This record gives sequence, C-alpha cells and structure tokens, in this order.
Amino acid sequence: MTAPGLVARLAQLTADPGAIALIDHPGDRVISRGRLLAACHRTAQALYDAGVRPGHKAVVMTRDAAALTVVPYALCSLGAVPVLIEPRAEVGRCLRDIAPDVFIGDPLAHLARRLLGWGRPHVRTALVTGPAVPGVLGRRLVIAVPDGGPPPPLPTEPDADELAMIAFTSGSTGRPKGAEYRYATLAGQVDALTALLAPRAGDVLLAGFLPAVLLGPLMGVTTLAPAVNHLAPARTSPRHLIEPILRHRVTAILASPAVLGLIAHACARNGLTLPGVRTVLSFGAPLRTRLADALRAAVPDDAEILSVYGATECLPVAAINDHDLRATRLAPPAGQAGTCLGRPLPGLHARILDPDATGLGEIAAAGPTVSPAYHGRPSVNAVTKVSTEAGVLHRTGDLGRLDEHGRLWFLGRQAHLVTGAGFTLPTEDIEAAADTAPGVRRTALVGIGPTGAQRPLLCVELLPSTPRAAALAATRATLREHPEGHRVAGLLVHPGFPTDPRHNSKIDRPRLVAWAAKQPYGRPR
Repeated sequence: MTAPGLVARLAQLTADPGAIALIDHPGDRVISRGRLLAACHRTAQALYDAGVRPGHKAVVMTRDAAALTVVPYALCSLGAVPVLIEPRAEVGRCLRDIAPDVFIGDPLAHLARRLLGWGRPHVRTALVTGPAVPGVLGRRLVIAVPDGGPPPPLPTEPDADELAMIAFTSGSTGRPKGAEYRYATLAGQVDALTALLAPRAGDVLLAGFLPAVLLGPLMGVTTLAPAVNHLAPARTSPRHLIEPILRHRVTAILASPAVLGLIAHACARNGLTLPGVRTVLSFGAPLRTRLADALRAAVPDDAEILSVYGATECLPVAAINDHDLRATRLAPPAGQAGTCLGRPLPGLHARILDPDATGLGEIAAAGPTVSPAYHGRPSVNAVTKVSTEAGVLHRTGDLGRLDEHGRLWFLGRQAHLVTGAGFTLPTEDIEAAADTAPGVRRTALVGIGPTGAQRPLLCVELLPSTPRAAALAATRATLREHPEGHRVAGLLVHPGFPTDPRHNSKIDRPRLVAWAAKQPYGRPR
C-alpha cells in the first residue's frame, strides 16, 4: 500500500499536537490532536484490561462523537475489529452474521441489547460508555481525555490486507449487511475524501453523520460533530446546525441532502449566509438542482458544491459539481437520461455490467475505496463481488450508463424498475424530470401489480403551502414533455415520503409501494 496507513496518519497528528482535532457540539467540547491520541492510548489500555484481544469483533454503538472516534482507533491499535451498526430493527439478525465478542455502547444501547438479545450468545464482554449502572448493563469504559503530557507510543502499522473494521449498510436497499474494510480500504477512503475536500490549514469540517466524524481527524482537519438527530436526521433543529457553522467558522460541510436542506432553508428563512464555507459534499442520495440552488444562495460564489456518489461498500465512487449538474439536467447528451453522477474519482474504475442495447446496465465499481466482502454473507458475496485485474468489483444494484465523456449516469435501483406490458421504466428517468415541476418537493415512481404487468403510478410530495391543483397540473405538463411520461397511469399525493433511516434522503420504496397499492388509481388524491 503506497498511501499512509492508519498508524502513519495518527502519527502525522503529533506534528502539531495543540491543533484542534474534534469539536463536539452542543457543549463545544474541544479536543486537541495530542489529547485525542492520548485518549486513544488510555482507552486501548482500558480495553485490554477488560479482556479485549486481537481479532475480537467489537460492536461500537454510541451517539457520543468523542467515543465514536476514540474507541475504534483504540480497538484498531489492539488489533481488534470495530463494528459500526445503527440501533435498528435488524440489529439482532445482523449481529448473528458476525458473532461479536465485545459490545461497547452507551446505556441506551446496552438496555436494548439486554431486552432484545443483541449479540446473544456471542458477546462475552459488555462495556458501557458514559454513566453506567454497575453490574446491570456492563462494566464502565471511561473515555478519559488527558489534559497534556508527551505523545503516547503508537502501535505497529498493521498489514494493509488485515480486517480493520466492519460497517453495516443502512438497510435502505434491503437487509443490512456488514461491509468489511481492510486497512487499505480505510486508507483509500481517507485519500478519496481528502482529495474531494482539498483541506487547508485552519479548515473546519462539519460532519453531518457520525461515521464521518471518525474519518475527519485522519484527514488532518478539525472535525465538528453537530447535534444531529442521528436516528432521524431530517428532524434535527436547524439551529443546531447553523449556530456551530457560524461560531466555529466552518469551511466544509459533509452531509446528506436532508441535512443540507435544513441548512439551506434555514439560511433562506432568516436571511443568513455562510461566508466561510468553501466546500459542500452531499452524500446519501442524488442532489437535486432545487436544493443545489438553495445551497448556492447560502454560500460564497466560489464555493464548490459536490454531489458525491457511493455506498457503504464503495465510498466514494464519483462526484459532480452543481454547475455541471444543472448543465446536464438542462441539456443532457443524446441518449442519456436520469441524473449525471460525474466522472469516477482517480483510482476508481466504473463499469456497466450486462448492458442493454441503450447501454443501460448495473453500475459496478473497483478501486481502493471498495469493500472486498460482506462479513459472514458468502452467498451475497458470490452475487455482488467479482474478482478483476483492477481488484474486487462491487455490483452496486444501481442502474446506469457511461457516456462518451466517461461520466456515470444514475437511473435508479435495479430492484425498483417498473415493468409493464411491453415497457420498462427506470425510476430516476421519470423522477429527475418530474422533480423539477413547480410546487413539487420530490416524486417517486412505483409499479403496482405483478412484474411485466405493472401499472406505473407517480407519488408526489408537495412543497409546503403549495396549491395542490397547480402542482399536479405542473407535474402532468412535465410528464407530457418526457418521452416516457405518457406511460404514467396516475398521480398520488403523499403527505411525506418514508425515507431511509441513516440519511432520511433515499425513498423507502417498499413502504411507498404498499401505501400506493391501497389508493384509488388513475386520479389525483
């Protein structure tokens, strides 16, 4: 591996130990690089004293930014494997896949573990971060952040191919799966994100979802963890985002469209701008031009707004700036439809597998950011992982094309194709156009009925205070201009789409299809 490894990146922090590594909001707890490394060293010793050993798989489930950064670093330094998973309904089933030895979490996570049997019977060591109830939930793990002292000794650099971490997918596209990250994978992800951010001295990154907090210090950038509601990001108070951005002079924002929407709309309502922001990275779902326009109004003219494509298994893959996004939406190249994702990032290889006559097929990616396997899921690996000369090729399940300029285009999920009598409709083809209709917040194409005989219906979510009749008329007009719009059999107004739990940005299609199937067809509701 030519890129610096995890230990080498941590060692780089010792060059300026007084620089700020992490800011935890609310409370504005500030942790310097030197104190962060000291906390990792002390926590590693505490983990070892509690019985954690090399090779142990340790679930880390906490909403505390400092603990979520320190504990995985400490586990890696011991040769143990941190497992990142969100407290969702499928946790018990997921933990049966990986058979963890250790469970580290806050009291609420341990309470759920005890009540729901998470990790039973494999977990032998239970460690509680934060206030603990002695002898009830587990042994307390104190995350001590020392005030000073010499830099602690660093462990030996692990082999690039060793298993470093297991990160579970959100479950928005099926049952959550544990993506394996080798140390080379983590290095590739940090390199790719660093290239996108292009950090400068003094930069401050607002990390809009918790796993991003883990990578920020490895990029050498001060990382601000805002008080995002990580169980429902779209319900976060905009004040908890805007205030720390302005107070700490944030220069870069990494978040989902749902969180970015809170920021942009709060700025518009209150007549605010974010003068220090130089870079915005949108993750988790395609960035729509309406939101890009709202963000553009809130940041300086020379700020870069990027829509980044990827997944837990391959993050990131491609990126496109908002100017090119608008241009491809207004004037797509001949034969292209859907949403342009931009060119693959340096070192990433994108392919279209099993393309049809139009070049439409499944997007697959290989490169240093790609997870080589799912842990404990050999049958899924056999379907989704392909060995190539460029490394492991991951089949994303997304439909897309590559244009003559080498840019990726996204057409939706394979599983969400709407297939009627003699036609097939990719969801993103219709939705990317319909979402531009005045008064419409977003749309979702669903198919009702058996495969091959589905009736296409377009679910419509309106912007607040939008006259229903006018928005639906505008949507119909947009569909009339689309080559395949005539196939949509009806419009259904939905009060607020169900979304994925991690980002609140991807539409939960199965739930929406179940709702649509119960509605009268062919006329607006």
